Amino acid sequence: MARHKEDIPDWRKFEQLVARIEADAGPLGLIVTSPDRVRCRTTGRLREVDATVRTQIGTSNILITIECRKRCAKQDVTWIEQLATKKHAIGAARTIAVSSSGFSSEAEAVALQHGIDLRRLSEVTAAEINKLIRLDFVLFTHKRCALARVGIRLFRSLDWTVPDPEHVDLVLPLGTDTFSPLFKNIETGATWSLNDLWLQLQEITDPFTDIEKGRPPEVKTACFPFPGNVTVDTTDGPKIIGDVLLSVAMSLEVEQVDLETAKKVEYTSLDGTAIQRVEFASRKPGAEDWRISLQIPKDSEDIRELRTGGNWPERKPTNKKDH
Repeated sequence: MARHKEDIPDWRKFEQLVARIEADAGPLGLIVTSPDRVRCRTTGRLREVDATVRTQIGTSNILITIECRKRCAKQDVTWIEQLATKKHAIGAARTIAVSSSGFSSEAEAVALQHGIDLRRLSEVTAAEINKLIRLDFVLFTHKRCALARVGIRLFRSLDWTVPDPEHVDLVLPLGTDTFSPLFKNIETGATWSLNDLWLQLQEITDPFTDIEKGRPPEVKTACFPFPGNVTVDTTDGPKIIGDVLLSVAMSLEVEQVDLETAKKVEYTSLDGTAIQRVEFASRKPGAEDWRISLQIPKDSEDIRELRTGGNWPERKPTNKKDH
């Protein structure tokens, strides 16, 4: 089971944000992994780093590591010296050290000597964001669905008439486990569930077609016919079925995320060069990774420099809900 957003520690969210900034700031083809493990050239053991950036220049593979600290005090020379030793041990071309509070002057001097790039990640206000980012809000649409009814028509081998759409022989209880293998092919022994029927339906059509956003749930019914070789488990034992009528209440919920509540940060190097990033992220359970991001150099006046991106997980709908 995936962890909910609120269960992820702040320091880990910090690392993930840095990884996304670096991924979007670089050219196409970068592979950014967070966290990652890199083998030590001395001991042969894998050592964990907060993130890696891997790319290829010519025929050479280039490894850049990223290490982060989200703390109140400025980071001193001790941490930088530790990173320098680690960088050498794992054979990284460069290491990027990111702090939420900046670095001491001694740390800056040592970082320069050992090929460590320093970055500070800090939060900014909507008023401080580059005016080229002209989004006041973002709308996310969430698919919602709930089982309304499961009607069963029994198989009748000699009845070739078209049945009344409203007629069913039995209705499965609403408390029926939607993932239980209720259906069985008596010839092959294959079994499947109500949820499998729902997934099958979505492979051939979009059941949310014509559902209006922001409206109350609408019930739609799909008919699954069977040729007399399938049984369904009931309280009275297995029954040979002809049709399954799956009724589902569906709606499209609209979520608005405003600029004021969006994540707004500035990613600054020692020379003062800065990238600004705005992340509009869903706050709905199960959709925490839904994100639309805008990233641009702080002082840019060129809209072409604006980077856009998103993080949309593969959606695997069920008959209960689909984000």
